[in-house]
Amino acid sequence: MRTLAWIALRVYPFALLLLAWSLLSKYGILGNQFVMPSPGRVWETFKALVHDGTLGAETATTLQRVLIAYAMAIVAGIVIGTLIGRLRYVRLALRPIASFLFPTPKVALYPAMFIIFGLGSASKIAFGFSEALFPILLAAAAGTSQIEPRLLWSAAALGTPARAALVKVVIPAALPAILTGARIGLVGAIIGVYMGEMIAGGDGLGHVMADAYRTLHTADMYASIITISLIGFALDRVFLLARGWLLAWSAEEEAQAA
Repeated sequence: MRTLAWIALRVYPFALLLLAWSLLSKYGILGNQFVMPSPGRVWETFKALVHDGTLGAETATTLQRVLIAYAMAIVAGIVIGTLIGRLRYVRLALRPIASFLFPTPKVALYPAMFIIFGLGSASKIAFGFSEALFPILLAAAAGTSQIEPRLLWSAAALGTPARAALVKVVIPAALPAILTGARIGLVGAIIGVYMGEMIAGGDGLGHVMADAYRTLHTADMYASIITISLIGFALDRVFLLARGWLLAWSAEEEAQAA
């Protein structure tokens, strides 16, 4: 019974969403079949796109860009955030810049990125990176600035150099905060890459979405939306598994697992 309840709790949101979609399409609440195609019609379109190889190729392209952008944001965000959190002169130099750029709508920077990086993959990866960076950076800065002094004193007493303590003590202690920002950053990477593909075109799921919108193939449009949503859901599940492994020692993680 517990297994059935566990499955039901995770399946019912999708069932409710599918039911609502079916009712909206059937009764034309938001418009006719052109505006809101039925789930069955979108499913047939989805299968056709899979069969001709379009969906697989475009999904692989988008996923590759998301992972590259996210990996770059993780490295840069943790490094810069840790330096801001732990070194006063770095904090004085970089925190005003981060505070200015964080609330800036990144979509406003897209035209400049197109000019700098071109219309290929580089600009789309740059979009994903810019959307993912600041949640990770600010979380790392906040987490590493609040480390208990006794942890560093203990490390110093055991002969750990100050620089080594950043890797061995500071970052592990700040990991719960960093991973919270990293989860938000993952969503940012997906949004940035997808929007870049929509605006610049060429290839990727965002291009499929924009092209379907321009040519009024609404079923293709919804197929792209569902695919990028499934990618986001799958990546988030993988992230939570990795988070649970990295924070197995944390009381917070034990409480969630219980």
